[in-house]
Amino acid sequence: MPFWIGFSRNLRAALAAAGAMAGTLAPFAAFADVIRLSDMLRGIAVTQAQCAAIHQTVWVEAMEQEFCIRYYVSTAGGQNERPTVFLQGDKLGRLNTQSRAFEPPPEEKDTRTDDLVKMADGFSKAARGTAIYLARPGIDGSAGDHRIRHSLLELAAMNAALDAIKARHGFAGFHLVGQSGGATLAGALIGLRDDVGCAVLGSGMLAPMQLKRSTLQLSRQMIDATEAIPAIVRNGALRVLVVTDREDKKVSLAHQAVFVEELRKAGGTVEHYFVEAPDPNRHGVVAHARLALAGCIRGASEAAISERLAKIRQQVAARPAQTRQAKEDD
Repeated sequence: MPFWIGFSRNLRAALAAAGAMAGTLAPFAAFADVIRLSDMLRGIAVTQAQCAAIHQTVWVEAMEQEFCIRYYVSTAGGQNERPTVFLQGDKLGRLNTQSRAFEPPPEEKDTRTDDLVKMADGFSKAARGTAIYLARPGIDGSAGDHRIRHSLLELAAMNAALDAIKARHGFAGFHLVGQSGGATLAGALIGLRDDVGCAVLGSGMLAPMQLKRSTLQLSRQMIDATEAIPAIVRNGALRVLVVTDREDKKVSLAHQAVFVEELRKAGGTVEHYFVEAPDPNRHGVVAHARLALAGCIRGASEAAISERLAKIRQQVAARPAQTRQAKEDD
């Protein structure tokens, strides 16, 4: 039985007994469930009624398609009117362009939603305010198909989800943090929104540096965050921080360096931080992005944030090799 059916039955009873309201920011770890890898590989279909029965979801329309987008709120570090929103990187492994099937690596497993809440907890504590883990279409509890990753359709769905969450909870705006594919999304989202304070883009493909397939329908075209640069320059209240490992084996330095260079040429201000990711691919910079985000929210200078990031490098170097983190989410 798909996870959302059994989960939503239990949820309706629990909500009735607790008298919970749809707009609450209360954590929901007591009803943590498992998102099966097999479901994510196929794509997840949810009706609007099923979506409404699941805690912390929004039903949105983007490019004439409908999505049930799930989000996980934490107030472990406090509450505020401008939450930090984290967008995770791609999952499910390589997508075979011929068969259109994912090729997940052996370490890819089912997703426990309480692990996603824990990630939100970490951002909440770092930011000392509300934090949200926003699940991308087709993974981590959101309906849809992860095959649309990096597309304008995914971008539109995430933008609509932010609008819906903002309206539901009465937020003033957001801070955005993205890792890898999530950073690609965040880099484009800041060109669509005027309510973002800090945007931290970690290991993202911000400048694709390849020709777009103009024959593709609009929804299937790929995101190019450099197209957001004119809007970013006009938004004087936005602070953009890019986090890069020069030796990244998944997304090369050039994809971020070109974005930074073009943004500066256009008259924009952007801070570019170079770090050493702890995983073998030198790609996972979530811890660095979280620290940079905390500094940005507190108004720390670029020099102060750089100093804090350097301490992470020193701490990693001081660990015995066998205890270093072998993998961080893409």
